[in-house]
Amino acid sequence: MLTQLTQEQWNILDGMRCNLGLAADLSQAKISLVLPLDRSRSFIFSAAGPEKKAETNAAGNIVFLSVFDQAEPLTRSENTEPEEITRAEDEPLITQALEANAVTEGFREFETGHFARLKVYPICDAQDRCFAAAAFEDREADVVFWDITMDFLRGSKKDHAANLCYRRLSSIDGLVLVNAEDRRILAANNAARHIYRVLGVGSLVGRYTNSPEIYWNGVDSVLQTGEAEEQELQQKGLFLDCRFIPLRIAKNIQRIIVVIEDITQLKLKDEELRVKAAVIREIHHRVKNNLQTIASLLRLEQRRAASEEAKVVLRDSINRISSIALVHEYLSGQGTETVDINDLGNGIFRTVMSSMKNPDLELEMKFTADNLRLPSQQAASLALVLNELLQNALEHGFENCKKGKLTAAIHYLASAKETGETMAASGKDLSYESNNKKESENILLLQVEDDGVGLPAGFDLHKTKSLGLKIVQTVVQSDLKGTFSLEPRPKGKGTVAKVSFLL
Repeated sequence: MLTQLTQEQWNILDGMRCNLGLAADLSQAKISLVLPLDRSRSFIFSAAGPEKKAETNAAGNIVFLSVFDQAEPLTRSENTEPEEITRAEDEPLITQALEANAVTEGFREFETGHFARLKVYPICDAQDRCFAAAAFEDREADVVFWDITMDFLRGSKKDHAANLCYRRLSSIDGLVLVNAEDRRILAANNAARHIYRVLGVGSLVGRYTNSPEIYWNGVDSVLQTGEAEEQELQQKGLFLDCRFIPLRIAKNIQRIIVVIEDITQLKLKDEELRVKAAVIREIHHRVKNNLQTIASLLRLEQRRAASEEAKVVLRDSINRISSIALVHEYLSGQGTETVDINDLGNGIFRTVMSSMKNPDLELEMKFTADNLRLPSQQAASLALVLNELLQNALEHGFENCKKGKLTAAIHYLASAKETGETMAASGKDLSYESNNKKESENILLLQVEDDGVGLPAGFDLHKTKSLGLKIVQTVVQSDLKGTFSLEPRPKGKGTVAKVSFLL
């Protein structure tokens, strides 16, 4: 049936359909776009103008009506499916509007003994051929914006749907109609009247938009540019979001629809969140400073320490504190409760390398990470684990070596098979099927690998006395709820450490 429409007729209907939801909100009515069909259910159109007697094309008279599209106000949608095809005799007002190419108005019985106000507008192409109708229906019969909404639909374009100014209305949005010629307010709904009554303005109707108590300069902007515009206004403690939508009749802007949303509570909540965010950033900043102060005091002790063993213990403690301080540094600078793992990992990598790398060791170093952010608690735990694994590799992995390679990576787990192997090292039954891609995408893997001397003979991770490895085991199991393994490299000399946990 739709193939019988001309391209012009189709463009008109398509533009209306894209903006039908907003039109239903503006009119506070159910709107149906209806096409006429003949006895064979083929599309027909009237050749009559509003002052002429109705004639139809060769297909015959209107026998059926087809609902092309339908929309209800967002605030009181009944979610009812429209009847796709009805008999024309059951909808006399719609049929009359289509046949006579004229506006019809009356009442429609939607249930036995219950009536709704119905107003039907013909939809015509450039040759004034009526090929469809727009039926407005509302039980509460508030028809003040129906005519202007139909004018809005006639000027609707498909690209309007992508413009945020044409988004739908909420139940508390104010609606005002302005005459473009003299900027005078012609009509206002109850919500708009209430908003401006709070501001001490009496009746809106009859006032001018450039008056001191109104002052909507968006009206002038729309008249200059011809495009819809959105502005945020502040008046006497209220924050108002105003949308100014031009309404064209015969290609000229005749009216402007103003949609007013009271966003005062949203603004107050945003301000509260900004204050809280500033406080949290300040707390992180002070924690970072305190940790750095502690690290500085330990450095002083390290320089004064007489034994080499004490210096090593102090150095390891300084690196641990510095890795946690880095987390708070990023949190204080970014203003969020999540940390960029790539930045954090690189910072820890540089800190550990600068403090522990043997100058006689020619070491190739590399750190990589996926683009991801972690909550502050997980990020702090991961930072401590990465620090300990790097320290362990540098301290024990390259003994008596002239050169070597050390890599660290933090990535989403690439395959479920790798998940099973990593988890199995802990003795937990956490195997996954090979096609469990979604599950593996929620698992993070930290891997530190070196090509050094490898693990000592008879090494048992669960019996080790290394403080650093015990810290890793405790943090991974208690904080990250994950698993940790330390094993020889599958190929060649060296060691590979793996930590995996669910996000």
